[in-house]
Amino acid sequence: MRASGTTNGIAWIAAGRMRADRPSLLFIHGAGGNSAGWWQQFDHFAPHRHVVAIDLPGFGRSDLPSPDSDPVAAMVQGAAGVCEALGLTRIDLVCQSLGGWAGLRLALSRPDLVNALVLCCTLAGIAHPPGLAAFREATAHMDERGPAALGLQPQFEIDEPAKALLYRHIAAANAPLDPAWGQRLFAPEVLIAPGRLAELAAPATLIMGACDPIWPPDSLTGMLATAGAREVVMPGAGHSPYFEQPGAFNAVLADALGVPA
Repeated sequence: MRASGTTNGIAWIAAGRMRADRPSLLFIHGAGGNSAGWWQQFDHFAPHRHVVAIDLPGFGRSDLPSPDSDPVAAMVQGAAGVCEALGLTRIDLVCQSLGGWAGLRLALSRPDLVNALVLCCTLAGIAHPPGLAAFREATAHMDERGPAALGLQPQFEIDEPAKALLYRHIAAANAPLDPAWGQRLFAPEVLIAPGRLAELAAPATLIMGACDPIWPPDSLTGMLATAGAREVVMPGAGHSPYFEQPGAFNAVLADALGVPA
């Protein structure tokens, strides 16, 4: 069973059957993607889980955020609003890169809703100095696409040209990134102090790509220590292991969430 819709300007897609004995699986994309980018996870998990993916404000089919809005608050409210509209009372939350900003804050503010949190290749808006430094260094290699410019590894684009083209077509459905909006994500008042992570009630897993050009493992390792998070480094993976290595990523995700692989 597949469905799609829009809730308060936030577009979503869903597949699988909602079950009272299992949390739904909610995916939140990064700056180089939108809900369509999770197709390899939908195909894998929908047969035995209810899966949902949203388009963050300004991405995919979702409305653009208002110029004076708080971008992080808009992302969190959008995700929470879709959960409410679909009747999701417990979710396992999987967030890629930019999506981590929304996912971590949703998990902190809604422990009643978030059953487990998986963060992938993301600083998640935490005031973690090594991660902030790594992003500053990575910006020198970005173009007008921002982090999406480093979404795929060069060798993947050579080995998998059709999938690389699909990745770019998915990204092309997004509105151009507003530099001011992106800078706001790293404002000191937006970043979460590491000490606050002790408040995270949901078990957390941090997935890192060994070859991530934006946040290599040494820039994120230990970032979620106060939350007792499990850390997994995927060998050979870049910034988008969910897309480049779906089989390995899905296996790590299944293990983290205790669901069939």
